[in-house]
Formats: sequence, structure tokens, C-alpha cells
Amino acid sequence: MKIILASGSPRRYDLLRQMGWDVKVHSLPFAEVETINDAKAQFENLRKQFLLPRQGSHIFSEKDLALLSPYQNADLVCAYNALGKGKATALESGTETPVVSADTIVVLENIILGKPSDKADARRMLAMLSGKSHQVKTAVAVRYLDKTLLQVVTTEVHFRILTAPEIEWYAGTGEPMDKAGAYGIQGKGAVLVEKIEGSYDNVVGLPLTTVYEMFRRLNVPV
Repeated sequence: MKIILASGSPRRYDLLRQMGWDVKVHSLPFAEVETINDAKAQFENLRKQFLLPRQGSHIFSEKDLALLSPYQNADLVCAYNALGKGKATALESGTETPVVSADTIVVLENIILGKPSDKADARRMLAMLSGKSHQVKTAVAVRYLDKTLLQVVTTEVHFRILTAPEIEWYAGTGEPMDKAGAYGIQGKGAVLVEKIEGSYDNVVGLPLTTVYEMFRRLNVPV
């Protein structure tokens, strides 16, 4: 089965490929939101746009707005980004082939931790996560023919208490630099995690079971 992946993430690509699916990466620019306030503002702008359609334009449709409506706070951030990335790609590629898009965020006590800007920022995030539980949220959007599904999956991740040398070592590996929350559970960062509650694939960046179930609901020939 062929799939279009609206993401440049090698981890998402590998997860889909392990199912034996033929994956084509087609990722296009989309102005993502990074904070809860930004997501709420964009959602409100969209709502007003469809009440007063002459006030502007956006790639989202009223159907897309309806898909976003159930989500709030941090869930709205990743849902908005996943839906937008998929829509940007689908407008160019079409939807005769399923278009899969996703966005993953790390949330600690209602604070969203993005990708670290440098090694010092990575150390700061790791120190914040040390000995605490946080949530990894991945929003997945699948567009196929004339239908779209959107779902946010949450996994609870429990970190060990990390020593200063451990934080320095891991930050020095370079692994945290392209990952939300400054760690990757599928790499050396596995030793930072005490346990998880929920989907492991979700923490890597794409909950495969959810994607499969969405394909089934959309009658994608898997």
C-alpha cells in the first residue's frame, strides 16, 4: 500500500515502513504554532473567518475547523499543526493516496517543551524532566479521498532522577537537538526513562496502532 507522509521525520518514516507500506515523503512548509495561546488565537481567527468569510483566507476549510473544535490547550497545539501540515501537502499531492501527517509535543505541568535551541537548553529541559512524569502528545491526521480523521494520542512518561553527569553526558551526545523535550526514547535516551503508560510508538513520534485504526475507518486498503 502506498502512503504519502507529510513529515520529514525519519522516525515516522521508519515506523510506517516497518509495516511494509510504500512511503513517499512529501513535506511542505506550514506555519506551526508553538504555544497554547498561539493555537487558541489561530483557532479563534479561523472561527471568525468562516463567520465573516471576507475577512481573510486560510488553507483550512470549515470541515477542518470542525475537526479542531473538540481539542483544547496542549492538544489543540499538536492537532492544529498536524492538520495543517497534512492539508498543505494534500493540496498539492491530492488525496487519492492516503496523506498521513503528525505533530508531537512534550508537556510538563502544562508547559510545552519544544526542541532545544542549543546544548545548554537541552540540559535545562532534561533537568526539568528529571524525576518527574510528563505527557507526550502526538496528533495524527489522515486524509483519504474526501474524508479526514484527526486524533490526539497521549502517553505518560516517567523519568528517573538524573544526576548532573548523566544530563551532561546525554546533552553531549547530540541526540536531544532535533527532538521535542530534548530526548529520544528510541535511542540513548531510553536509559533516562523509568517507565511509560501508553503507546511506545507515540513517544517515538507516530502511534502506529492509531494510524492503522484510522486507515480501517477510512476504508484504506491496508
